[in-house]
Amino acid sequence: MIMRPRRAMLIGLIFIGIGIVYGLLSRDWGGVTMLLALGVAMGLMGFVLMAASPRGDETE
Repeated sequence: MIMRPRRAMLIGLIFIGIGIVYGLLSRDWGGVTMLLALGVAMGLMGFVLMAASPRGDETE
């Protein structure tokens, strides 16, 4: 399976979306901040791991 680094960032965008919806529904800004930070961190880490892997698109 070939996975592009931009697709790995989709995981981060999902958590950012969850954080926005959570903020609109609950008004708990501490939780919103944590979910947004989690989304940014996961998106960045997914991008870095997929972009830096020389054989990340091969399965064994």
